[in-house]
Amino acid sequence: MATPRFQHTRIPWHPAPMAAPLLLAYDPACTLCCRMALWLARRDRRGLLLILPVRDPELLILGPELGGKPVETEIHGLDLVTREVWAGADLLRPIARRLPGWQWAGPVLAIPGLPRLLNRIYLRWAVWRFRRTGRQPFA
Repeated sequence: MATPRFQHTRIPWHPAPMAAPLLLAYDPACTLCCRMALWLARRDRRGLLLILPVRDPELLILGPELGGKPVETEIHGLDLVTREVWAGADLLRPIARRLPGWQWAGPVLAIPGLPRLLNRIYLRWAVWRFRRTGRQPFA
């Protein structure tokens, strides 16, 4: 029997390394923040988002790097392995990496300036929306 000229070797499939858990600090007095935290918690099927209100005593124990940050005015996140801190629109990409079905958004959000543009659009929309409801923005 002739030996095949080229031998096919199987290369085992290695999944991408799993992202580290992300600690998210949000303001529970902000209804929009609460809804966003609930939305994220419902989609976090891998348990990679640890979502805590800013008044939770565990927050500074788990993330002392968040001390002194304006966590009541803007959502903040902390990678629990690298200890890198993100805030506001810059947090979109790390969140997308950790949510099943949202990994496609990571490369899109890496476009320079896009997170800042999205944040400006969101802030304008939020002010307009809160004016229509009669509530103060970000309260």
